[in-house]
Amino acid sequence: MKISVILSTYERPDLLRLSLLCLNHQSRLPDEVLIIDDGSETDVASSVREYAANLEFGSIKYIRQENRGFRLARSRNNGIREAEGDYIVFWDQDVLATRGYLNLYSEFGRPGEFLVAFPVLLSEEQSALVTLDEVVRCDYLSLLSTAQLKVVRRQYYKDSFYYHMGKLLPCRRYRPKVRGGYFGLARDDLLRVDGFDENYRGWGAEDDDLGRRLYRAGVVGRTVFRHEFPLHLWHPHETAAQDSPNLPYYTRRLGEIARGDYRAVNGISNPLDNDAPTVERIK
Repeated sequence: MKISVILSTYERPDLLRLSLLCLNHQSRLPDEVLIIDDGSETDVASSVREYAANLEFGSIKYIRQENRGFRLARSRNNGIREAEGDYIVFWDQDVLATRGYLNLYSEFGRPGEFLVAFPVLLSEEQSALVTLDEVVRCDYLSLLSTAQLKVVRRQYYKDSFYYHMGKLLPCRRYRPKVRGGYFGLARDDLLRVDGFDENYRGWGAEDDDLGRRLYRAGVVGRTVFRHEFPLHLWHPHETAAQDSPNLPYYTRRLGEIARGDYRAVNGISNPLDNDAPTVERIK
């Protein structure tokens, strides 16, 4: 299996460096990393070039689209179009992970299922205490509380329950949900639903939309992340879920998807906007 990691970034080369360093010390390295940039004005590519030679995975591509507001769905599709792996894992710039996390995708990933994890949400204080040594070792247990680990375990059991209940009640199967920066699936399964729907502009609902379409197409969610898990570094949240501008569109699409329309309205094969991203092979 060839794994492509699609790593989303915006204006934070410091966080991006930590994520790439974490990927570089996973027990299973990615075969390629595609850095997708949603219009940073900061020179992110130059920052990555400074240390790319020290990263052990084979290929790094930097894919930047113009800044026309929040267009994460389109940015992720840019990465999918360029990906050469047969399995794709989605990662965000503010995500770290335990050492064996990526290997579980390699070990358990298979067509017809997406694998999804649940992150430990680090506090502002915990995030400030993360050291380069911990990132290199992919070991953050000294920072974490028992309560935080229990949340991850509890979600593992809930998602496992949803997976097995879905076998009994397939007509109501739509959980576990897609969680944008913590899931992976076969590239062919993404192509089956034509990737993310680029009509989701602004924050929110693009992941839920993709999940609903995957289930309708027969691609079901599963978790294997009980002892290995991602961690989400703290940062301010400017938008609440209930304030997403995409909710009316998503609500309309739910009915259409339920009736069998599981391909993106504007997806990989028919992008919404005409601004072609720039693609640079850094390594």
